[in-house]
Amino acid sequence: MKQVSFVLIVLVTLFLAGCTISDEELTKTTIDATKQSFEGKSINANEKTALFSYYLPEGFSVKETKKYNVLLEKGNQSYILFVNQNEEATSNVSYETLTKQYKNPFISETFKDSKRFGYLYVNKLEKGMYEVTVGIGGTKLTTEAKANNVAEDAKHMMDIVASVQ
Repeated sequence: MKQVSFVLIVLVTLFLAGCTISDEELTKTTIDATKQSFEGKSINANEKTALFSYYLPEGFSVKETKKYNVLLEKGNQSYILFVNQNEEATSNVSYETLTKQYKNPFISETFKDSKRFGYLYVNKLEKGMYEVTVGIGGTKLTTEAKANNVAEDAKHMMDIVASVQ
């Protein structure tokens, strides 16, 4: 119930902001949504591959499955889920790789608890478009999103990543 309320608040906030959202508001809303998902109770898996299972939110579909990757879609937006089973949930290797690849991220935020290292990494691509990567340990999910969708996408992405077993 808390997650539904939070998503509604995020959507209303974005709606009231109109077509444009300030960088500061986008950053705060996205970090808050992702952090809440990371800290919340993991959602039970409802999809399975040969090596792992995961939660797929409503509106998402599986386009293609490979050994360590799953290509997801929501409408015309694509997401790539990558699972490195050699990396523990506490690993920061994927995050460190991103920090070396992109020197000036729009958002770089980490989350930790006793069993996991999570992160949110967002890069500005062009006006109004962002590359969003969310991960926990060796599991990460990446997409390209419009500014008004970044917070909601990041929340759903963390729900998926947090559910991988």
